[in-house]
Amino acid sequence: MKTANTRPFSSVAARTLKVVGIILILSALLGCIIQSLPAETSDLTNRGWQLAAITQVVDRGIVPLMGIAFVMTGFWVDSSTGVSIERRNVWLDLRFWALLLSSLLGLVYVCLVPLHLNNTRLELKEALVQVDREAGQAEGQLEAQIKSDQFKAQVEQLKSQRRSQIAELLQDDRKMAQALKSPEVPKELKAVLQESKNDPKALDKFLEQQAQQLPDQARNEIRTRRQQKEKELRTRSRNSSLQTGISSLLLAIGYITVGWTGLRSMGIPRFGRRKG
Repeated sequence: MKTANTRPFSSVAARTLKVVGIILILSALLGCIIQSLPAETSDLTNRGWQLAAITQVVDRGIVPLMGIAFVMTGFWVDSSTGVSIERRNVWLDLRFWALLLSSLLGLVYVCLVPLHLNNTRLELKEALVQVDREAGQAEGQLEAQIKSDQFKAQVEQLKSQRRSQIAELLQDDRKMAQALKSPEVPKELKAVLQESKNDPKALDKFLEQQAQQLPDQARNEIRTRRQQKEKELRTRSRNSSLQTGISSLLLAIGYITVGWTGLRSMGIPRFGRRKG
């Protein structure tokens, strides 16, 4: 009596699981297709579009798998409550299509792994070439600027400003003492301040040395920025390869395991079986 009373609820639960599963599958697949559609047909061969599309498909890849699990759970609820499942042509069986879709999606995600890894590798290579090109252009512009009269005038102006600032410190003992005790003042400048009391030419030598180091400092800044950009690009490419690649591989394993195991339990495919 109790079993008979629970059957209507079990039937509703099974039907609900199947409907929810179908909705999850269709909504996820349609969402991936719509959001991954290229603006133009020529974008299909564009590496940027491929990377974005693959990332989108992988990020939403768990939803169809959940939908397939809901559908199969619905059939399990039917069988566990004693509801007989009508034997019909395999092509009309919802389980067959759900498991077949699972197997096909597994193969798709397997193929996406090497495709994504190759695209990220090529994208990183092109980005590094672009960074080198920009750094080379910046160095070329710097070298041309260094040889210009405008740069020399700017250096002389900077030397004059620093000479005035240091001369002001030398004339004020209190400011001089504060500068020598301050941790923000470089050690080289402190040494020059002390030497300038006895050797007035020490200041000129220091300023000349600083002026000569300006081009090298500018070159080092360009190289530092280039190295920083290269590091960021390599890190981004590595993270994308690992995250999307591993996720796609795990999805492939899940889909193939569910699909092939389910099809074999249904007696499909019957490879290698011969009737005696």
